[in-house]
Order: sequence, then C-alpha cells, then structure tokens
Amino acid sequence: MPTDALEASRIPEPQRPVFDPGTIQDDLREIARLPDLLRKVVAGASPLDLSRTWRDGSWTVAQLVHHVLDSHLHSYSRCKFALCETNPSIKPYDENIWVTTPDCTADSVEETLDLLGLLHRRWVRLLSGLDEASWRRSFHHPERKRDFVLYEQAGIYAWHGRHHLAQACVALGVALPD
Repeated sequence: MPTDALEASRIPEPQRPVFDPGTIQDDLREIARLPDLLRKVVAGASPLDLSRTWRDGSWTVAQLVHHVLDSHLHSYSRCKFALCETNPSIKPYDENIWVTTPDCTADSVEETLDLLGLLHRRWVRLLSGLDEASWRRSFHHPERKRDFVLYEQAGIYAWHGRHHLAQACVALGVALPD
C-alpha cells in the first residue's frame, strides 16, 4: 500500500482474472484490519473534522465511514447469496442516497465503526472457510452487466476499504496508519 494518502486514493480497482490463494490471503488481511485502521484515522476527530471532504463535492469523512459500512454490508450479503444460490442477481443500491439517511450522521460514526468491526470479523471468518470451488462461486450485478466471482469480490473490497481510508486521511490531513 502506498504511504501517501492521496496517491493511495487514486489507485484503480483491481482486476483479478485468476484464482490465487496468496493474493486472497492478502485481501483477507486487508479486510480484517480495515475497521481498526479507520478507527485510528478518525480517533479524536471533532464534528467539524468529520464534515471535511477530501476534494470539492466529495463525501464528508462521516459519510465515507457510513458508506464503507453500507457497501461492505452489501458485499457480505452478496457473498452469502453467491454461496447459497447459483449465480444470483443482486440488488444494486444508490450509495449517494444511502449516506444521507438519518443514521449517517457525524455523531453516529463511533457506532458505525463498532458495527464495521463486527461485520468484518464475521465476513473474514466466512471467507477464510472457503475452498477453491466456493471461491469460484459468483453473483450477477445487473448494473454492471457482469458476474463477479468471490475471489474477485475479496480483492475489490480490500481495495475499496484502502481507497476510502486514504480519502479520509486526505480530508483530515493525517498520514495513512500502519
């Protein structure tokens, strides 16, 4: 991971055309550590700090935290659907509307981080128990008009967490945590 937050925020979503157990383990470690890293970044942030954006027109730090939870809840559910059904179609959602609901406020960031920590522990436990055949299970994304296999999903969400962590660091003017 780059040490510069702005550089890290610009890394594109990964492409994972090949099953690679080593890469998957790296992704699981990233997913597992994200909640603690995000908590470190926003620790001590005031409501004014949480209202900062990393660039004009972007989400606030508080909205970034809430978005990460919303998105990762969806991804966890998509993984479960892929494991329990044959290539199910998932339900897309409008992430810009989701970060404006009454539960997505600066004063609820701490409870969102608590829930994110619990979610990631459960999600990593789920994914850590998969065999190769299970990692190759898929779901269909109707907006993107393609199927996603679970090993690809793990890579996307390891990246997704790092991406938004870096944006929060830029907005708050802090270094990426180790």
